[in-house]
Amino acid sequence: MKRGRRLVKLLAVLLSICLLFTSCAPAGVSDEKSTDLKYSQEVQNLEKLCKVWGYTKYYHPAFLLGQKDWDKELKKLIPVVSEAEEEEVNNILHEWFVSLGEIDYGNSESITLPPEEERIEQADTSWIREDYLGAELTEDLSQLGPIPNIDRSKSPVKFNQGKYPDFSNEATHMIFNYGNMSNRLLGLFRVWNAVEYYFPYLDIMDEDWGELLAEYIPKMLEGRDQKTFELTIAELTAHLQDAHVALLDQKVFLNALGKYSLPVELTQAEGKVVVQNVFGDTCPLQRGDIILKLDGVEIEQVIEERQKYLSDSDKERIVPHISSYLLWSDSQTMEVTVMRDGKEEVLSAQGYVGAFNQKKKKTAAYEMLDGNIGLINPEAFQEEKLEDIMQEYKDTDGLIIDLRQYPSNGELDYLASYLKKEPTVCSVIAFPSQSIPGVMVLEEQSYGGASEQYPSYYYEKPVVLLMNEESVSASEFHVMILRGGENVTVIGSNSHGTDGNVVFLPLPNKNVIRFTGLGVYTPEMGQTQRIGLIPDIEVYPTIEGIKEGKDELKEAAVTYIQEQNEK
Repeated sequence: MKRGRRLVKLLAVLLSICLLFTSCAPAGVSDEKSTDLKYSQEVQNLEKLCKVWGYTKYYHPAFLLGQKDWDKELKKLIPVVSEAEEEEVNNILHEWFVSLGEIDYGNSESITLPPEEERIEQADTSWIREDYLGAELTEDLSQLGPIPNIDRSKSPVKFNQGKYPDFSNEATHMIFNYGNMSNRLLGLFRVWNAVEYYFPYLDIMDEDWGELLAEYIPKMLEGRDQKTFELTIAELTAHLQDAHVALLDQKVFLNALGKYSLPVELTQAEGKVVVQNVFGDTCPLQRGDIILKLDGVEIEQVIEERQKYLSDSDKERIVPHISSYLLWSDSQTMEVTVMRDGKEEVLSAQGYVGAFNQKKKKTAAYEMLDGNIGLINPEAFQEEKLEDIMQEYKDTDGLIIDLRQYPSNGELDYLASYLKKEPTVCSVIAFPSQSIPGVMVLEEQSYGGASEQYPSYYYEKPVVLLMNEESVSASEFHVMILRGGENVTVIGSNSHGTDGNVVFLPLPNKNVIRFTGLGVYTPEMGQTQRIGLIPDIEVYPTIEGIKEGKDELKEAAVTYIQEQNEK
């Protein structure tokens, strides 16, 4: 009995000692959990701040009229909100909102909103509710209704020609301290909100843009240098699956790939990664080589690693888009494993410092092919006038427009007046609403038919548009403009699936991120982004054709025109 009492006393003393010192196991586990919870709460607080600040930034007259600096307001809030208890955050944000002043746009005219069937809501504002923000903050944000017609010269976003978003008022810093948490989060929050309210294709992403915010806040909190800052932005925007997305200054990104690159152009053929062109005389790779490995790493794994930072519409057809980013290494002498003529070979190739400047053979804006068939190369247009070209082509037996190329100017639009007797609706464009951020307004686009501005004749012979996965953006839109002609046929494969104009968003560190700013749909409101346009006749290059230097799509176009003329 006494022994039992002594044991109880001993256990009590030991327990007291354990509680006294933080080195005891239970206390250590508790502190770790507490730290995790605090970190998680910090992310939740910052996520809420990002959403509230962004919504207010694009709606409140204090920012739209340039009365307050939206960046400074955010940077004042970040340290306060990040350290606040959960129950304090809503009150902090409410008091901040009130400090911005009355919601008064001054002398302004209301904007007539189009009917619901003529607009698409992209931004998710379902988080503006009482159980998330509290009654006062919810009421604050509910006061921000449709924006009237105002002077946007000092606004976070302006609209060129009344339609095209312009972020040129976003500030950059001559000296950007990457060690400052508020600076890094400013960059992240600026990008996330610009995309949330002005990217037209949020609804067709594979992932929820809103859910990505909580994933990337911790990454931005952890990184403290330019490399992690810019790669975090690149990784986040890669989720947009939009080939327009890119950092304009790519030095940091390219350095992450390696120091050296090989002077080759790659494509996809028969499901393989194939060398399409080799530049210079010293590279041992040849046209038609199938790339298997780079420095012992399977090329599929190399592609997967690159995709983390490269936004693209279709992962199955990504090689032509990221061709210039694949064969990079930290070693100047690269080991490239290829399949050539059915035999596997390991080649030693010397890389160039940085990106290799490819000097492609110059092409003429237009040329006559055998069989009295005219060819137009849109990327080579300089001073040439379309009207002069079409007068020269008036008596040809057919016409090929190579829209695998990117049109160099707007002259090609007017080709529709030669191919269509009457104007036809070729597409529906989704422009961002000036009145309701996050809403896209639909507008039909028509082309074709002669006009006083551009007199023309009707070209009656067969016309072929060449298109493949390299047909992107303006190339795709010109296919849509021209394919409505009676005698027009599209030959090739699906276009890239990235259409709409490009907008440029300055980052606070002086770099710039770009992304698509307008939505483009078929006349029937069919999707074009990510899936591309479908050709009338499918033709694909072969590995043997690439090896021999053939242009199999052009050859197919010539054959098709000759067959049509024989009927």
